[in-house]
Amino acid sequence: MKVLLLGLGRANLKVAEYLINQKEEVYLYEENRELLSPKAQEIIKSGKIKDFIDITYDLAVASPGFPPNKWIIERLKIENVPVIDEIEWTFQNLNLPKEKIIAITGTNGKSTTAALVGNILNTAGLKYFLGGNIAPGRPFSHALFEERKEYYVLEVSSFQLTRIVNFCPHIAVLTNISRDHLNWHNDLSEYINAKKKIFMNQSSVDYGVLNIADSFTAEIRKDIPSRVIYFGPNARDGSWLNDSFHFQKEMVLKKEGLQLIGKHNESNIMAAICVAKILGIDNRSIEKGINSFRGLPHRLEEVGKKNGILYINNSMCTNEASAIASFNAVKGNKIVILGGKKKGDEGKDYLNLLLDEAKACVLLGENAPEIARYFDERNYNRYRIARDMPEAVSLAREFAQPGDVILLNPGFASFGLFRDFQERGEAFKDAVQR
Repeated sequence: MKVLLLGLGRANLKVAEYLINQKEEVYLYEENRELLSPKAQEIIKSGKIKDFIDITYDLAVASPGFPPNKWIIERLKIENVPVIDEIEWTFQNLNLPKEKIIAITGTNGKSTTAALVGNILNTAGLKYFLGGNIAPGRPFSHALFEERKEYYVLEVSSFQLTRIVNFCPHIAVLTNISRDHLNWHNDLSEYINAKKKIFMNQSSVDYGVLNIADSFTAEIRKDIPSRVIYFGPNARDGSWLNDSFHFQKEMVLKKEGLQLIGKHNESNIMAAICVAKILGIDNRSIEKGINSFRGLPHRLEEVGKKNGILYINNSMCTNEASAIASFNAVKGNKIVILGGKKKGDEGKDYLNLLLDEAKACVLLGENAPEIARYFDERNYNRYRIARDMPEAVSLAREFAQPGDVILLNPGFASFGLFRDFQERGEAFKDAVQR
């Protein structure tokens, strides 16, 4: 079989290794070879993978971020070559019973929810694989090289879901939907339809977990073939919250003792409780799994306190809804480092929030001049523009006094100055330490 890999980023690396081990003919289309990891460079130099040539392929496996508007995608479609995502390819080759698969998507909160579910499974003594789109983390294809697990918890993105065919989780979670990735999807409707595909292969024996408070839930619900369980403040038939977290009529755990802060994380906890109760996990394991979870890197991560100033790294915040929720979760006077590359959204609600409530702002990234103009038009002058992250932290310190918080809360993608949100977060942490 002739297989074409579209990109050799972290998702397709294990796909390449597996195909090579299976003695398949593997070809590569990659435009950014200089950015590839040392492992990917090693595979290319080995000669076990060939450069793209003009032949008919049996299959193409695309890296999640590989854009759909590339000429090669159109060409493959014309030639009726199936183009699938790494997560679909792994699902087909791993040949798992779907009862083992839990998949989580959404604009915000999917990584935290997936990690929470994993932590609960761990406290319950169950062997699990946590991966997919989650970063830092492992793509699903890593599971092909490991012993079988009792459960596979996968974060899946809209990019990945666009190219699924048979992928079917027993439990599918949709945390929420807001405007995002409109530089990749044509419009909001296309983005929503991609998210809905997580449910498309389910049946009445499967579960769909939905956020009752999300504005798109009612629209999405009518197209879901599985049994729906809701989470949210008033989801009395599912997971809900008053002073404590409940599932239906029973109290599962109290709010005291949580390591996670913010109402958005309360929502993530309720979603994780739904999954745990569907799996029949006892309340004690759920409580221990949630209370011991400290959060993922780059998500409201406390970097340290210096001279009475608290530094928080929230580099993962790449869209407006996440930026607003994270800003509101942090108490005190905040000097905010923001900006980056737009993904089809203007972020005006976030900027207006900063105008009203931020002590000061430091602008960093491609759209910094545009944000500065927006602030100037509204007579907001408590901001500076930085050339790089060390300067951004230094400028933020000039605004700060003991008791204040310097918060990296970009609200936009990292591309341009940084390879990804992780590199941006590490740059912030390094600048703080220095």
